[in-house]
Amino acid sequence: MIRALRLLLLIGAPLMLAVILWFHPAGADDENIFEGVREDVDDWLFVHTLFLLFIPLLALAAYVLLRGLTGTAATVSRVSLVFFLCYYTAYEVTIGLGSGVLVEYANDRPVSEQAVLADAIKHYNQDDILGDPMSISLALGLLGWVVAMLAAAVAFRRAGASWPLTVLLGLSAFIAIHPPPVGPAALVCFAAAAVLIERWRTRDMRVNMSSPTPGMESATAAG
Repeated sequence: MIRALRLLLLIGAPLMLAVILWFHPAGADDENIFEGVREDVDDWLFVHTLFLLFIPLLALAAYVLLRGLTGTAATVSRVSLVFFLCYYTAYEVTIGLGSGVLVEYANDRPVSEQAVLADAIKHYNQDDILGDPMSISLALGLLGWVVAMLAAAVAFRRAGASWPLTVLLGLSAFIAIHPPPVGPAALVCFAAAAVLIERWRTRDMRVNMSSPTPGMESATAAG
C-alpha cells in the first residue's frame, strides 16, 4: 500500500499535471494581459486552480525522490524545494488565479470600463514583488525548482545512478516554465526519472539482500 501511494505521488501526479497543463491557454505578452486571457478565462482559472493544488504535491514528490541520499547536493536540493514551494505558490496565487479573477470581472463590465480595467490588470501583473515577467517571488520560485532538480541530478549521479536518470532529472528543471509544450514535457521527464530511480533502488535492495552479511562466508567455511 505504501509503495502504491509512493508511485502515485512520484509518477501519477506529474503525469496528471502534464495533462492538465497541456490545456494552459497561451495568454498574452505583458502589455496586453486582458485581451490575451479574456477569451480563455474559464480555462485559465481551471488550469491554474489545479496547478496550485499540484505545487505542494510536486515539491513532496521531489523530496521523496531524495529519500536516503546524503551529502551537500542532496541538502541543497531539499532546501531549494522550500523556496519553490513558498515563492512559486505566492506567484501562482497572484498571477495565475488573481489575474484570472480580474479578467473574469472585467469581462462582465461595460465596454466603456474595460480599458481602465485592462490597464489595472497590466499594472497588477507587473508588480515587482509578485508579478511578471520577473519579480522577486517568481525569481526565487523558479530558482528554487531549477536548483533543486539540478542538485538532485548531481546527488543521484554521485550515488551511482545512470546517466539517463541524471539527464532526465536535469531536464525536469524546465517544469519551472509550466505552459505547454515545455512544462508537460519536463513533467514526463520527472515521471520517467522516478521510474528509473525506483528500479535502481529495487535492484540495489535485491543486491544487498543477496549479499552475505559480514562474517557469514567465514562462518560457512568454518562449518
